[in-house]
Amino acid sequence: MEQIIILSGPPGAGKTSVAEALCERFDRMVHIEVDDLRHAVKAGYRRPWETDRQAQEQRLLAIRNACAIARESIALRYAVVISDVVTAEAAPLYRAALEGIGAPTHLVTLLPTLEVALQRDAAREHSIHGRVRVLHLELSRDTASGAIPGATLDTSADIDARATADRVQDAVARGLAVFAAT
Repeated sequence: MEQIIILSGPPGAGKTSVAEALCERFDRMVHIEVDDLRHAVKAGYRRPWETDRQAQEQRLLAIRNACAIARESIALRYAVVISDVVTAEAAPLYRAALEGIGAPTHLVTLLPTLEVALQRDAAREHSIHGRVRVLHLELSRDTASGAIPGATLDTSADIDARATADRVQDAVARGLAVFAAT
């Protein structure tokens, strides 16, 4: 079935690993890593957490590019997993860019405890502990208040990415992660 699953969460939440585990389960899947799209900007690149006008434009560009790839993938009957840090500010931009896509869209925020996210982030080549803390707090607050729709999963105790992928699929199947209907 053609659908879009957007995986969000702070760095260290496991978005990429879970996306890959989901993709292994189906015949026709596309995984869009929004960080890769952000890094397509070579001259004038701004980090996504910066607040100047150019950084805001680049965040919007990455979201629009991810949604354009998703739109083309859905048109050719591929399901899509997008991995990105979807904040309360970014959620409406995704919704607008995916409007009328003709496929159900789900948003699942992977939110392990701060300690687990920091531990996972520390194992990466380019650790960004300060950003993990800020994003974890922001996502925790905004998912709890409903400012970020969809399902939120505490993945701290999950054995591995496949176990988390099972939980993501369950949330999607039960209708807990609906972001935009067809």
